[in-house]
Amino acid sequence: MSDRLWFRLDDVLPLAEHAAATHAHLRTRQQCRAGLPDQAAIIWSHDTDGDWLSSNGVPRWYDADGTDHRVLAETWTHTATGATGNPVPDDDGHGFLPLHTEHLDGRRNLLDLLRYARHHGMHWFGLHPDPASEATNDRYRISRSRGDISPSPATWTPATVTCGVVGGGAYRAMVATGYTTLTRAGVLCRFPRFAVQRMAAHLDALCPGDMPGEHPRLRFDGDEVVIEWEDGDGLGSRWVEHDRVAPDANRCYTIGAYQWPWVLVASGATTAASDPADRSR
Repeated sequence: MSDRLWFRLDDVLPLAEHAAATHAHLRTRQQCRAGLPDQAAIIWSHDTDGDWLSSNGVPRWYDADGTDHRVLAETWTHTATGATGNPVPDDDGHGFLPLHTEHLDGRRNLLDLLRYARHHGMHWFGLHPDPASEATNDRYRISRSRGDISPSPATWTPATVTCGVVGGGAYRAMVATGYTTLTRAGVLCRFPRFAVQRMAAHLDALCPGDMPGEHPRLRFDGDEVVIEWEDGDGLGSRWVEHDRVAPDANRCYTIGAYQWPWVLVASGATTAASDPADRSR
């Protein structure tokens, strides 16, 4: 289990901006349990479908289907027990996250921290479940890459996987036996460096004929893998860093973890990027 929940910063900052821009705020059970006055906040809620962040701003923010707009902390699920990688709140009051709390030591409040993170190209927002961690400046973490995102007790088995994001290419990976993503959309994978290098070469070959944003690009920056997507405005395009993946203790990379729906390739099947050299490894 991770010691914190991870959310895409590009999903969280709009929630904070919505709450900060509204003149009224919904009183939630998290606020009541925290015993705090009405104020702009992000609300962390936990239910059987996962862990969510939402804005407490009024007027409310609704999705197209009429439900409250909220953001999911994506993680793993143990299929046999239903356990997930997210820490569970000890008390509903832990889920009330004020935006404008000032600190005597001069550190940024939550809204300013999220704005700072966006300005400096951070991709992830990490939330520690215990509000007492705020006293040590460990409640909120901003980062270009996530930490603690794989199940530590898992048994990892060699397999070949693919997904549409990489144009159907098949790659050798280590797969966590008995685990899936929270939405059950795919398996959990760790890729050795040679597989990531092949993935990067395959995606580079796809890009010249792509529409902007059709497939990502991978490149190595030292030991880290940078995941980029092409952003086009009709007049031109540019590659924008979307994520960074550092190698784990076994020098493997969790490319697209919980973001790309990796699936197992049936034994003997071939796909666009399969080759005899890869199958012999």
